[in-house]
Amino acid sequence: MIFEIRKVKNGILLKVSDAGMEESDIKEIVYQEKYDEEDEIECFRDFLWLLNEHYGPSTSRYSPKRIHITIEPGDKFGD
Repeated sequence: MIFEIRKVKNGILLKVSDAGMEESDIKEIVYQEKYDEEDEIECFRDFLWLLNEHYGPSTSRYSPKRIHITIEPGDKFGD
């Protein structure tokens, strides 16, 4: 699979294709960002979840390995 990610005015455009794929079979997914800058981290996490759900490996809670996307504070962050 070939993934092309482009930043556009109001979000991210994801183009998914395979080598030799017909133009009509190419998928384009638009991820629209929220306008609140405080939610920038959460928006990017949601985009990564979208990628994982649709194109990531199939896993479950019982898999020996799985991809888990979380938000954590920096190691030098102080309240």
